[in-house]
Amino acid sequence: MANTPGPGWSRRRVLTTLASSAAALPLAGVAGCAGGGSAAGSTLRIGVEAGPSNMNPLDSGSEVTRWIAEPIMESLYDYDDELRSVPLLASAEPKISDDGLTMTIPLKKGITFHNGDEFTAEDVVASLKHVTALASGSEWIVYFLHYYSGARAVDRHTVEIKLNRRYGLMRSHLTNLPITHRSFVGRKDTMMGTGPYRLDRVSAGLSYALSAYPDYHGTKAPFQRMEYQIIPDGSTRAVNLRAGKVDIATNLPVAALPLLRGDQRTTVHKVDAPIDILTYVKAGDRPFSDGNFRKAIACSMDRQAVVDKVFGGAATIGQGPVGPAELGYDPALKAFPARPDPGKAEHFLAAAGGSREFTLTIAAGQTIEGIAQILVENWKKIGVTVKLDVLQSGPWAQRWISGDYQMIMNKFASGFTSGAANYLTLSPAQSGSVLACGYRDTAVDKALDRVWETSDHDERARLLKGVNRTLAEDAVMFPPAYPKMVIGQRDTVAPMYPARMRISRLGVAHLRPAGGSGA
Repeated sequence: MANTPGPGWSRRRVLTTLASSAAALPLAGVAGCAGGGSAAGSTLRIGVEAGPSNMNPLDSGSEVTRWIAEPIMESLYDYDDELRSVPLLASAEPKISDDGLTMTIPLKKGITFHNGDEFTAEDVVASLKHVTALASGSEWIVYFLHYYSGARAVDRHTVEIKLNRRYGLMRSHLTNLPITHRSFVGRKDTMMGTGPYRLDRVSAGLSYALSAYPDYHGTKAPFQRMEYQIIPDGSTRAVNLRAGKVDIATNLPVAALPLLRGDQRTTVHKVDAPIDILTYVKAGDRPFSDGNFRKAIACSMDRQAVVDKVFGGAATIGQGPVGPAELGYDPALKAFPARPDPGKAEHFLAAAGGSREFTLTIAAGQTIEGIAQILVENWKKIGVTVKLDVLQSGPWAQRWISGDYQMIMNKFASGFTSGAANYLTLSPAQSGSVLACGYRDTAVDKALDRVWETSDHDERARLLKGVNRTLAEDAVMFPPAYPKMVIGQRDTVAPMYPARMRISRLGVAHLRPAGGSGA
């Protein structure tokens, strides 16, 4: 796996880079009903929970940034309705050398950025250079570390990528990495892409205004305008959806769903997506270095209560780190019961001996705090005392990256960097990773190395399935639930794309008004 620093990549430098990226906090808005009036017509209005403090889509794969970037930015390849990767800015599949270390990619001609400049190979090179530079602070660097060597423009419409070793996941990255205008790769205050919509105005903490780009190279934008409204409160997003102030409302909490019941003009989508409740332990340190203690903690969790009370049923019982929408998921895996098994937990605790207390470090937020409260009560019943350490995003990220935790938990969405997979979530299980949690299993190390190297989809799925089972049965990574993506939409727009939602996308770039062909 590309987590062992190569020449010139010290562990401290890598961790500092990751911390600066992960600590970028979202901006929550203060207005609940921005825009006013009806959402129907030539403007598509989307209610989101927060906006990014850093707008550069090359720096972050979080939904906060990438949902706004979706209709603005494009990648060399894109997903079709079957989630197959097909050319978008590229004109054909990459030509790969016999040794697998050189990729030559032809680019489409006649494409322009929103400022009118021509899209060329230099823009691809600049985008890749940015995400692989330590000074940039891009979270993408974890994926390229040790594998990526460099890129160059062969001519205006051909780019060549050099690798240090075979890297089967590179093709996936080219389907998810947005390509930015070479003069904007370091900008954090705007986005400059080639998509069907361009960014016109940012009202910090309130909204983002977009308009149709008239010179778009593909199918013309269906709406004349698009507006993202920052509405921090989930119930307010639901109320605005029902009132017609927004067409789409993202991340609807279960408590807000009753507000939409009986409304014939709204639909709530509950879709399996690569959304992880990142839950794992510091397996190299006491008390979690003892496998019996880990298993006691894992089998005493009330997973069903988390599914019912926190997610209102819009989740699947958790087992290992790979969820239903992710490559390698195994629905037959039943390492832990849905309800706590105190008898088995006491058996494991007796075998473990030693301390019966630890600290659970979580990120502040209603969902994660709700999960943690349920679990802490579960553990209390078997005589385990848990201190809850609740941190804001920045301090939490510092703890996570530095390894300063005993057990850690947060929500993590991987769809914008990995599609239907969660490679970064698995990284701490590998002993050589910069995120290593102290777990050591030679078979897991080899399997994850091969996951990153192989170009064989079926082999990758098989390996991930095996790793998932091992990490669950060894009680190293054991999320209580796999939450679904919950999105509401009005009948003012055509039905949203299920395939897009399965990889965390809203699919708004080509979403059309209901019953029409658009503006």
